[in-house]
Amino acid sequence: MKNIILILLSIVLLSCKKDDNFPRTEIISSGSKWNIQIGSSASDVYKQIQQLGTEKHFSYLAIVGQGPFSKPEDLQSRLPFYDAITLSTSTGVIQRAVIAFKADQVSSIEVGGALPVETDKWPQDAPGNTAIQKGDALTVLYSKLLTIHQLPSFADYQLVLPDKTLSKALDPNMLNYTQWAFTFALNVRPGRSGTSAVVLYFKDGKLEKIRHDYNESDVYN
Repeated sequence: MKNIILILLSIVLLSCKKDDNFPRTEIISSGSKWNIQIGSSASDVYKQIQQLGTEKHFSYLAIVGQGPFSKPEDLQSRLPFYDAITLSTSTGVIQRAVIAFKADQVSSIEVGGALPVETDKWPQDAPGNTAIQKGDALTVLYSKLLTIHQLPSFADYQLVLPDKTLSKALDPNMLNYTQWAFTFALNVRPGRSGTSAVVLYFKDGKLEKIRHDYNESDVYN
């Protein structure tokens, strides 16, 4: 009887260990994963990710190694492909301005340090024709960024693009980066959540491999 109990206990322990064997990693270097095809061009992969984002309910793609940038000229052709830009100090106490756009116009401006607050224009003490304001078109925004960056108080500000919004077309400059990344979550069952962290690796403009790290955890309400 004692031996039977020990055997049953061992089976239970092994089963628990198997169920909790997370995180798990898989490397895909041939075929496809979620209809993302190995060997596809970067532009085709972006379309595949857009479709996957709709299916898995995620909206952004990280471009690994992108920025920060030191001057507005680096971003002139890129702004229409994103939905925001951040300007922040590069030394000392961090101060930042987060400028979001919608329908190719500035839709919100948040300024401050760790907890930015919304405002109608930035910089606050700049003349009206220099300050970035809600409603500014992207072309106007870029022109004002050039002017603001020439002011001594803002000359050392760095510019950062956010993760790429999938709702907009491919930014051609994305093709210069060899790694893209995204994450999404799903409900495994009531009280259990799964998360996928994905990195795409490109070589010579083609998708070379996919790394998929998957983890599960209990959710407590």
